[in-house]
Amino acid sequence: MTVLLSFLLFAQAPIDFADHLYSTGDFTRAALEYERIAFLSLADTSLASYALLKSGEALLKINSARRAASLYEFGMHTLPHDRARFGYGLLRAEFSQHHFSRVIDLACLLEGTDLEYNSTVYRSFALAFSGDGASAARHFSLLDASGLRDSSVAVINTPLKHRSLLFSAGLSTVFPGAGQAYCGRWGDAWQSFSITALLGGAGVYYLFFSPDTSTSNTVKGTVTASLGGIFWLGNVYGAANAALDYNNYQERKREEQLRNLLNQFDLEPEIKRP
Repeated sequence: MTVLLSFLLFAQAPIDFADHLYSTGDFTRAALEYERIAFLSLADTSLASYALLKSGEALLKINSARRAASLYEFGMHTLPHDRARFGYGLLRAEFSQHHFSRVIDLACLLEGTDLEYNSTVYRSFALAFSGDGASAARHFSLLDASGLRDSSVAVINTPLKHRSLLFSAGLSTVFPGAGQAYCGRWGDAWQSFSITALLGGAGVYYLFFSPDTSTSNTVKGTVTASLGGIFWLGNVYGAANAALDYNNYQERKREEQLRNLLNQFDLEPEIKRP
């Protein structure tokens, strides 16, 4: 009777409280409560596994992926009967930290388990984010046909729009602002052209076409031509940066598309209370 009463007071009530915190969205306190219960209940492997897994989930929801990863690794070594579920949790924590090579390795360990489908989805996205689109598409093909799978493959297989830094700089070398226009930055293109043309044209006028041959006129021509040259060089540099920014934007846009698709997959594990 005393043992039963102790169990009800020190096991069931705390886990009820932790579940309440989790269900109400108080993930920080829930994670701490679950972790405390897990380490106090290691003899009860089912309860310890449940508490550790729920603690990891709570930590992932507050973007504490590193702490979650350490709990999942502890669970893998201490509670081997639930190794697959802890391995899947670790995979998700590593994915949150952009450790994509680690995600791929962990997915291999989950082949043949109930979590193979979920881990294959993560491995496919990890390969895509790592730049290996061909392997990502191949692993997606292992999944059952679905609109999400097909949409993910379509995004991966769509060639990224790209602008050459050298070509962009070369265009602006020949014609100020042309490189910026090539990258779709029309406002910068007009600014580069107008300022460079204005200063350069003024310098040419003062030095070669002005009827005034005084020293002050020569100084004006030298100063405006020099400023025009400086702006021309800046325009060339800006064109190269415009191409770089364009390429970075296209990469971020694809990553955002892939992450939106990933979030639409139902990949959160079901953790049943013992």
